[in-house]
Amino acid sequence: MKTFRYVGLLMIISGAALWGVSGPMIQWLFQNSSLTSSKFLIVRLLLAGIITLTLLYLTKKNIFGVWKHPRHWIQLIIFGILGMLGAQYAFIETIHVSTAVTAVLFQFLGPVLITIYVAIQTKKLPTAMQLLAVVSALMGTFFLITNGSVENIILSKEAITLGLLTTLGFTFYTLHPTSLIKEWGTVVIIGWGMLIGGVALFIYNQDFSVVHLAHSLTFSTLSILLLVIISGTLSFILYIGSLKYLNATETSLLSSIEPLVAAIVSMIWLNESFGIYQLLGGLLITTAVVFLSMPIERSKKKLKVE
Repeated sequence: MKTFRYVGLLMIISGAALWGVSGPMIQWLFQNSSLTSSKFLIVRLLLAGIITLTLLYLTKKNIFGVWKHPRHWIQLIIFGILGMLGAQYAFIETIHVSTAVTAVLFQFLGPVLITIYVAIQTKKLPTAMQLLAVVSALMGTFFLITNGSVENIILSKEAITLGLLTTLGFTFYTLHPTSLIKEWGTVVIIGWGMLIGGVALFIYNQDFSVVHLAHSLTFSTLSILLLVIISGTLSFILYIGSLKYLNATETSLLSSIEPLVAAIVSMIWLNESFGIYQLLGGLLITTAVVFLSMPIERSKKKLKVE
């Protein structure tokens, strides 16, 4: 059990780091190309979904079994459209109208909703350590984004609306597919979710043209686009897969390193500046991860002593 927990911790931290890196890459794409959020997501979701499912099929995985059970494929379609597409579209649009770090901030508000949901569902209050982790992570995120002053937050109504939708989408795709994953596996569900989301968006955007898209991309923008697709796909697989070994609250809170990674990459690559309070924010976010890993270890020691 201890080994499985370490696997889960490694998966969520790696997935969160990859997602943190992908945000600044997407921001760079929007700054250096004519890509829209819809066109970007059609390419990202369709390619990632097709590649993932093809690899599974070639390794003789049962990728079509889920479609033989009405209750499961209905859940899968809901996940693909509302969870996968909904969360990613809101996230990408938030980056488009603001910045990558802002989008990650709104995404990270999801753990607050998840913690409340889990507490209501289990009829148990969050542990003191979980509450401390939430407070520490939220304070860290606040300092990271604002550098200690709310006056530095200048967001349009559109950015706020899209950001809140990102929060809801993040919460939904974390909680909704857990039963499907237990039955069919992480990669199968993620693969179908991406393909369903991509097909739905492609049908909605009938003016999408592969030829026009190809002509609008340079070698640099195409390279970054491919890196975003790869890192984003791995991030989703690792994030959702970690739910096998960690509960939803732990997984969502451990993803608190996302804004830290996004901020560091933005500072180094996009030349965005950060102050002393933002560095303090990074420390608080790291502290939240430490807080979160403490309760289970302590409870195990108590059991051994008894």
